[in-house]
Amino acid sequence: MEADDSSEPVADAVPGRPAPDAAPAPSVAVEDPALVAAQREERASRRLRQTVRDMVLSMLAVFGVVLVIWLPSRLHGTPDVATVDPSPVVSGARQSETWPVLAPVGLPADWRATSARIETAADGADIVHLGYLTPTSTYAGVEQSATKAVSFVRDATLHGHESGTSRIGGVAWTRYESDDGHRSLVRTADGATYVVVGTGDWPQVEYFTSTLHPA
Repeated sequence: MEADDSSEPVADAVPGRPAPDAAPAPSVAVEDPALVAAQREERASRRLRQTVRDMVLSMLAVFGVVLVIWLPSRLHGTPDVATVDPSPVVSGARQSETWPVLAPVGLPADWRATSARIETAADGADIVHLGYLTPTSTYAGVEQSATKAVSFVRDATLHGHESGTSRIGGVAWTRYESDDGHRSLVRTADGATYVVVGTGDWPQVEYFTSTLHPA
């Protein structure tokens, strides 16, 4: 009997071997969780270092600006403040007032006038104000008026209370001290009341008072 040539070819059935025309299976990349975590941590660390660096640079820039502003005043020893010429106020008050207007005479150059003006008391009387920055960067000034308002001394001494007397040039001045540390010397004479006030110690306030003269 002859073999049947029309029979279909038999596929190779060897186990594990793919068919000749089968497409290769796609490969799947599997990431290592430990590696992914390490990479994420490294990126976060780089961002943190960048942020810290930017903050440091910003702080250095701000510090540089502050130093430029602050250093000149320190080199000169005293703060840079606006000064005024009190002479026009003093001369004008002496011409218009009927009582002696006091002003410092012979103050050293490092005592700088920072304010000079004429204000109005509660009863309408003039108040002549002169203010100075001392060499120790404290304040010293004088308020003087012929006002009869009882609030004048209280306001000028910043609600101070009597604490003794000082004798300056043979003249007695009443001491006042306020709760916030202001020291004042008060005297009434020739129809006017004079209040010297300062934030320095008593010797400094008394020294300033000793320089006050009517002309």
